[in-house]
Amino acid sequence: MNLVKNFAAAPLDLTKVFDSVQSLHLANSQKEKVVVILGATSTGKSSLALELAERFGTEIISADSMAVYKNFNVGTAKPTQAQLERVPHYLIDILEAEEKFSVGEFVRRARPIITRLNLSGKIPIVAGGTGLYIQALVEGYELDDAGKSLVSHYKRTGELLYTAQIYGLTTERAELYNRINQRTEKIFADGLIDEVKALLASGISPQAQAMRGIGYKEAVEYLQGGATLEETISKVAQATRNFAKRQLTWYRRMHYITWLEI
Repeated sequence: MNLVKNFAAAPLDLTKVFDSVQSLHLANSQKEKVVVILGATSTGKSSLALELAERFGTEIISADSMAVYKNFNVGTAKPTQAQLERVPHYLIDILEAEEKFSVGEFVRRARPIITRLNLSGKIPIVAGGTGLYIQALVEGYELDDAGKSLVSHYKRTGELLYTAQIYGLTTERAELYNRINQRTEKIFADGLIDEVKALLASGISPQAQAMRGIGYKEAVEYLQGGATLEETISKVAQATRNFAKRQLTWYRRMHYITWLEI
């Protein structure tokens, strides 16, 4: 298979994934445990995370740099209210649009949640596509006040900070791009333009941190008369494909990922 970035991947087999997570539950470890689901945008990370969370009675920590923003729902493909009611999620809807979020802030917030869930007998599921956030978390980056890594547990010891099962979802490039194009069409059909109109009408600046996300900045340009709707949809699809390439390039440095072909 011509998988994107040539990741060696086994076919996604839910039974094998369930068995692997069950083995993680039974493993005798002095370290806290975590399951990670990562991959390029549009590869089905959220769906798999929900299945695992329900199967094992656990909770999900979002590793998505845009899902943290309140009222930015359509363009971020944030979990629906029904999904949030099925499984508790963390690090979603925690910031206002003007606030900044960083890898350091993600790690600072995620680590105590992982500790608390482990103490309650649950293995948390970290799911998302922001590779830097996940790498910093599992490798145990020690960050200074500016969010720069000073050193990491992984570099010092050769081991991850957690006893972890880390899955990456991948597929053929043509299929990935097709999924991205379909996702782009869907967010516009689901009301991205109306969402951005409402956000701007509420007083949020077009220069706000959250408005810089893919889909949002293009929608602002459209509303300001800078492009047609067709051009805007095309720009968002292209920007998302470019983002997926950057995600996959980042994951290449994370050699401990178990890749699964969707």
